[in-house]
Amino acid sequence: MKEFYRNISDALSMLDGLEQDLNIRHFTPNELKVFYTIIIRAAHNEHGSNITDIVENSGMSRSTVYKTLKKLSLEKIINLHQSEEDGRESIVVLNS
Repeated sequence: MKEFYRNISDALSMLDGLEQDLNIRHFTPNELKVFYTIIIRAAHNEHGSNITDIVENSGMSRSTVYKTLKKLSLEKIINLHQSEEDGRESIVVLNS
């Protein structure tokens, strides 16, 4: 069991280092959840994800996701584009 906890500790240390490198240590837990959801979705779709997919995959409320996306957009971490398929929907794309 000690090895299990050591592995978790190592993973958390790596995650902390990544958050520091990405300059996202100031994010709230909700912001981190939305950010990680965007990254996971981006790994499967390089063209971005719509907000509905982010809401569904994060398990968070639509209003929380919208507020968080606004903050990420202001910090130039993501871009929001209107969907060509559905004008009511926005597409979220990570900035390079």
